Amino acid sequence: MEQAGYKVILEAEVEKERRFHQREDEQRAENLMKMWSNPDVKAIIAATGGYGAVRVLPYLDPDVFRRNPKIFVGYSDITALHLWLVRRAHVRAFHGPTLDDLYTGVSDPTVRSLLSALTDPRPQDKLTGFGVRAVRPGRAVGRLTGGNLSLVQQTIGTPYEIDTRGAILFLEETRDPMSFVDERLVHLRSAGLLREVRGIVFGQLSIDRCEEDEFQNFLLDLLPDFDGPILMDFPAGHEAPNLTLPLGTEVEMVSEGSTGWLSYREDALAVTEERPRLSLV
Repeated sequence: MEQAGYKVILEAEVEKERRFHQREDEQRAENLMKMWSNPDVKAIIAATGGYGAVRVLPYLDPDVFRRNPKIFVGYSDITALHLWLVRRAHVRAFHGPTLDDLYTGVSDPTVRSLLSALTDPRPQDKLTGFGVRAVRPGRAVGRLTGGNLSLVQQTIGTPYEIDTRGAILFLEETRDPMSFVDERLVHLRSAGLLREVRGIVFGQLSIDRCEEDEFQNFLLDLLPDFDGPILMDFPAGHEAPNLTLPLGTEVEMVSEGSTGWLSYREDALAVTEERPRLSLV
């Protein structure tokens, strides 16, 4: 990041070993809000994914984030923070690489995509990659939402439950058998969260590759009434490249021929619609 011209401030506790105590959760929340309120900080990139982001959510104040919208990047466990920010603070976020993914240098597609999102409110290049597969053709426009499937599932029934109404839903998962992905998608469907989705983008699903064809057939069987576009093998998630995606931002999804892409339809940091304030529970 410094080679790309950015000044980097490293949070003092970034290398601290976590023990997942309540007081530590409170301290992590305080540190995040302090960084977020710092006018000199224009973007925050998570150091890694892992486990425990959901533990800090009860100690975050939505007003702190709403008053100081800025770029926030991460993936995997960071999905919990993304969905909380979008639903409770009404600010946008970026599904993209964590700091430990950026060792490859500025010529790497993952790094290039991140730098593009950091420097251009509405990049003109299509978000796509070699190997993206069109499972069901079509075009759709909607707010991009989603992230890691297991973390998305964990929001069900919470005050920050993922809002999929009129959305383009992006999902990725890592190192789980097809049965786990199956159960999580069935749960989303049973909760009614696939009913008003306009398009579905499956990122990197690190399932057993011998199950791939069966998984595609499963998807079509799971969504018999869904006539929107579906893409698979989109280059975002736990494998390289991991492109940066603007969550909460209106995008266009195109699935045609054998491939497809996403493109921005508005600035990623535009002011969001004012909504009634929700209290923490």
